[in-house]
Amino acid sequence: MKFVTHIDEKKFTLFNENHPNGHALQSIEWGNLKCIGEWTKELVGLEDGSGDLQASAMLLRRKLPGLSRYILYAPRGYVLDYENIDLVKEFTKELKQYAKKTKAIFVKIDPCIIYKERTIDGDIKEDGIDNTKLIESLKNMGYAHKGTNLDFEGIQPRFVFKLDVDKDKDTLFKSFHHKTRYNIRLAEKKGIEIYEGSIDDLEEFERIMRVTGSRDGFITRPLKYFKDMYNTMEKQGKMKLFMAKYNVKKALDKAISDLEKEENSKKPNEDRINKLQREIPEMTELASKNLDGIIVSGAIVLLNGKKAWYLYGASDNLYRNLMPNYLLQWHMIAYSMDCGCTLYDFRGISGNLDPNHHLYGLYRFKKGFNGDFVEYIGEFDLVVSKFYYNLWEFWVPKVKRLIRKLRKK
Repeated sequence: MKFVTHIDEKKFTLFNENHPNGHALQSIEWGNLKCIGEWTKELVGLEDGSGDLQASAMLLRRKLPGLSRYILYAPRGYVLDYENIDLVKEFTKELKQYAKKTKAIFVKIDPCIIYKERTIDGDIKEDGIDNTKLIESLKNMGYAHKGTNLDFEGIQPRFVFKLDVDKDKDTLFKSFHHKTRYNIRLAEKKGIEIYEGSIDDLEEFERIMRVTGSRDGFITRPLKYFKDMYNTMEKQGKMKLFMAKYNVKKALDKAISDLEKEENSKKPNEDRINKLQREIPEMTELASKNLDGIIVSGAIVLLNGKKAWYLYGASDNLYRNLMPNYLLQWHMIAYSMDCGCTLYDFRGISGNLDPNHHLYGLYRFKKGFNGDFVEYIGEFDLVVSKFYYNLWEFWVPKVKRLIRKLRKK
């Protein structure tokens, strides 16, 4: 095997898109997006005697402040067969030498490799996959395991929901929980429409993203980041923006039609008639003020080979009762299937399935699509320089905490 750098981008992309462990966050386009900020990207790999790639990594490099040292990060880990321990060892050995030569103090990875196989309810399967030995093998190779936390403590989520979409749409739709199917149909009946967004829609998307962040307690990205993502990835077919709109005029027309049918029926439902009579004046006024409809939610999906990832989702506080996010997800799933994808990844959930946990609703929402509850093995740091790594891991955080305390006095 030969360790190579500066791999041809077309060759790298072909390998990443077709490998079982290929990932959108290992794509050239994702690396280009990150290069707009403080990172640079590098393509490295292992070639066999025929010049074919057997392992690859899109590495993001970042300089440490005040030091002539760097950190390297391979988002979602290396693209290789992790069951081939000899291959992992060889790539690790070569990569560690490369990192040392280029003054990196460690290489971070967070592979999409199952830790322990679980049921949809989060229970560990007795005879399921168990990669405890892989974790130990990585430790023996010099990787520091960052633990198995339950929430979103890492760079990437450790728990995700995945959906096999290698089937026809009718069969897939019927496999959803009956409440999920009901909410998708409800959104359509209530006038929710999904459309593919353009770069001009990002301003509204970023606005409702901030609303979502404030409601759910997380920091959001600025508008520039989303525009950079669109400009870097959309034309290459690596990302799509979808928006959900409340078509009030369409909902009003249906309400008027429903009222007429109810009033003319042989057994009119007086409660329903009264409800529609109350709603129609309000909807009439709302429709007159929002001729183009009202944006209620949006989402970004990433594509790589035959896989799709739900990356970002945003929803306004208004009209959540119309269930726009259910229809939005179904539309993105159907779109990924039209693109030839066989896997749709809902991404992050919490591993804490206590119904009282603040993230339980996220799990319940994604569970309704009847996918697979997946737990990954977590983050690992391939330590290159123990001195600088200890400085980074232990002393820098302590100094930062001390400075914050002094500022408060």
